[in-house]
Amino acid sequence: MDFRQIQYFVALYEEKSITKAAKRLHVVQPAVSMQIRRIEEEYGTVLFERTPGGVLPNDRAAEIYPLCLEVLEGAAEIRRRLRSGPGKIAGGLSVGVPPSIARGILVDILADFQRKFPDVQLSVSEGYSVHLVEWLLNGNLDLAILGTSESDPRLHSDPILTEEMRVLVGPQSDIPGDEITGKNLIGVSLILPSSKNLIRILIEAEFRKAGLSIVPEMEIDSLSTVFALVRGSGRATLLPASSIRESDLRDGMRSLRLVEPSINRTLVATFPVLKPPSAAAKEFIKEFQLTPVTEGEL
Repeated sequence: MDFRQIQYFVALYEEKSITKAAKRLHVVQPAVSMQIRRIEEEYGTVLFERTPGGVLPNDRAAEIYPLCLEVLEGAAEIRRRLRSGPGKIAGGLSVGVPPSIARGILVDILADFQRKFPDVQLSVSEGYSVHLVEWLLNGNLDLAILGTSESDPRLHSDPILTEEMRVLVGPQSDIPGDEITGKNLIGVSLILPSSKNLIRILIEAEFRKAGLSIVPEMEIDSLSTVFALVRGSGRATLLPASSIRESDLRDGMRSLRLVEPSINRTLVATFPVLKPPSAAAKEFIKEFQLTPVTEGEL
């Protein structure tokens, strides 16, 4: 198999659709079909089963898939090393982050990283975890910051940061003090992410452990909309500390500590098992680990 055939094979194996593989490779569909057919004819084997629901890789394809990934990663590593001099960190780095990170601590992290490594071409995409995982597996991202470890065996996750979940209330809120219990929070008009959101899943799990059931007044996944509603009403929301800016608190909103239960979220750096993080990716992860998320820096 030549290098192009390996690229086409991996794309089709992962996408399980000639249409999607062609789109990913930026080629026409017949080009994908032709390259796969040439591989099968040359080696007298069948790698994919053509079904009405898509193109499914068989056991023979599963055998060679990890070997093909190693070839692609080896080529990528060669390009990275050729672009950078001895000891120099350079090249491209594509990172995906969830909205809560993009709104909060990411700005400072990006500024520090670019100051230290000006030769790295950094690309940052924002998305929810399900999209970030998909982009990782499709090869569109080198690294993703997620709110939970993925069970997919093709991915590896390392914990990088633990942060507190905070209750954010608007200027019109009559909740006294700087702390609220889970039991008292239940009686507040609450905005939470939708039920499939990882933050919502974490919140509900911790409340169940405390023998409590939390039911929001509204379910909204747009952070900008949540902040606008909290700012203009007596409603409250539960958010990771990293998503709350100092400017939010200057606007009259308050960040309250949640107790009974207290909830912490662990962020993880996730990357493909067969594509370990580059030197640039490792340095980017270090920037997260060095970033404090405390009340004074919300």
